[in-house]
Amino acid sequence: MMALFRRFETAIDNGIGRRRLSYLLIALIIAFFLWFPNDTSQSNYAKTVFISGFFYAIMSSSWALLAGIAGQFSFGHMAFMGIGAYVAGLIARDGITFALLGINITPESISAIGSIIIGTIAAGAVGLVIGWLLLRLRAAYLALFTIAFSELFRIMMLTEYDYTGGSNGLSLRPLLQIADVNVARQVEYYLMFALLIVCLLGLYWVANSPIGLFLRAMREDEDAASALGVNVVRYKILVFVFTSMIVGCAGAIFYSDVGSERIIPEQLEILQMSLIIAYAVIGGMESLIGAAAGAFISRYLLEAMRQVVITLPFGMTTADGSDAFVWDTGFWRFALFGVVMVFTLRYMRNGLLYPIITWFSGRDIAMKETVAIRESDDEHAARLETDDE
Repeated sequence: MMALFRRFETAIDNGIGRRRLSYLLIALIIAFFLWFPNDTSQSNYAKTVFISGFFYAIMSSSWALLAGIAGQFSFGHMAFMGIGAYVAGLIARDGITFALLGINITPESISAIGSIIIGTIAAGAVGLVIGWLLLRLRAAYLALFTIAFSELFRIMMLTEYDYTGGSNGLSLRPLLQIADVNVARQVEYYLMFALLIVCLLGLYWVANSPIGLFLRAMREDEDAASALGVNVVRYKILVFVFTSMIVGCAGAIFYSDVGSERIIPEQLEILQMSLIIAYAVIGGMESLIGAAAGAFISRYLLEAMRQVVITLPFGMTTADGSDAFVWDTGFWRFALFGVVMVFTLRYMRNGLLYPIITWFSGRDIAMKETVAIRESDDEHAARLETDDE
């Protein structure tokens, strides 16, 4: 089997090439997602699951940039998402007044897009304040503070019933005004998919720019990076604000008619944040594509496993005469998800998709060459030591 794979690998390397094959695969995946909502056999529920998968892919990939590439472990992603959504909803409902600047924005004078933009800026502004206060310290303080901040924000949204709607949630102004439910769901699908592509391109640009190089250097050794001239605090704050704005925008759009038209404090719980982290870890924390794919696949499987149909063999039947057993998994599917998480952390710490991503990108060749050079240098140094003796 391994010999057959080696022949296939050699044929790919000598023919189309792995990089071209990866581009072809990405093109096919994009074509599938563009075709999916046009399939008349697919229900609106299936499209809704895909929309939810796109949303969580944005959340996980942005967290992968912050934690996996920049090394800043934060639990505040869902809080910043909530800030974007709540601010957009409150402005669309009540407007906003800047007394010092003499600016008064009434609900009638602002569109849904305008409220989303303000919600995105608000999420970035809060991220800037938190980053300025904490990112001069080590990562442990950021993790502890963002846990406390997330819970404080959730409790505030829950208890301020008269203003935020409390447990009933806050309705956002619809981004789309389409009467036909089927057409509306299809447009919402394409909107969220387009947002995912734009966010991934932005994250990819940052990760592969000189800024990304600085972030990786800071992740490995902040003191060494600072000694080489990298302004550690500046780039920490920059990536923190950037990811805060991304998730704030995603939250404002997702809950403006695309997701459920209403943001509730339950969506801001630490459990939801732990799912974001788990999706990124399973897909690969140090890979934006891996984290996004891990989130989408995990989200889809968790929904698909709500009800499992087991066909009985050998003509066996259940008590009611059926030839299949239907199991409503409930929360048991999360237990299985936890088992996958433990397996990933124990045996594949770079993520379940890491081997596939490294093969298509050709990084395994570079790693083999690096290991070979290192082993050659070690052997050469050992021979020199032997000669000196």
